[in-house]
Amino acid sequence: MHSKLLTRILLVALPFLLASCVQHRQLVNFNEGPEFDAINKVIERQAILVRPDDLLEISVQTTDPETSKPFQFNNSINPGSVGTETAANSQIFRVDQNGTIQFPMIGALPVQGLSTSGVRDSLAARLDRYFNAPIINVRLLNFRFSVLGEVRAPGSFTVPNEHTNILEALGMAGDLTNYGNRENILIVRERSGNREFGHLNLHDRSIFQSPYFYLQPGDIVYIEPIKAKVGSTEDGSTKYLRWALPIVSVISIIVSLTR
Repeated sequence: MHSKLLTRILLVALPFLLASCVQHRQLVNFNEGPEFDAINKVIERQAILVRPDDLLEISVQTTDPETSKPFQFNNSINPGSVGTETAANSQIFRVDQNGTIQFPMIGALPVQGLSTSGVRDSLAARLDRYFNAPIINVRLLNFRFSVLGEVRAPGSFTVPNEHTNILEALGMAGDLTNYGNRENILIVRERSGNREFGHLNLHDRSIFQSPYFYLQPGDIVYIEPIKAKVGSTEDGSTKYLRWALPIVSVISIIVSLTR
């Protein structure tokens, strides 16, 4: 009689105990959907377009050192202020509110709406009159995004890289905590005057094909908590009530079975 009673009590209490625990499946990434192929085609990345207040690192090299002297830059912007080191003979240009930069020997150069390769091609076309096949490198320095919510080190991050994906971003933020919801990661993106909301599921292997897998400058990544986290952070009265209800149910069953 006592063993049957204990078994019934455990059956009643078990769902409440499991509800407060984080299960192993919830912590594993890429465990849902079709298996990975040995080779998977990389999705086409959306071009990063230059905007006002962007910082561009530009270097120009020619075969004749004398003709390159106008481009032996001395940076007016401290490289440390943008969190990166600049290459030799390069200059950092801030895009003004008109979408232009002031470049030596050229003057105002429109760059807004161009990719870094587009800026390079535009410079090459204008410098071609002065130099024979100049080597031009352009790099975006202020790719900035924020990661908030259930990660170990939330914050804003600036990287000198135009191709940062969600996994790299989460790595910079210390990865998800055990209470982070891997099934519904929110990406907030502003583009062309509109605000977009995308969702990613780290369990789903098709995440690599999502248009939100690669981040855009200004993206906000939010990790919501799972229910177990919500339960552990409730106020005192609510928390006690949450546990009191199943306890009362168990006691009621014991009383009814022992009569």
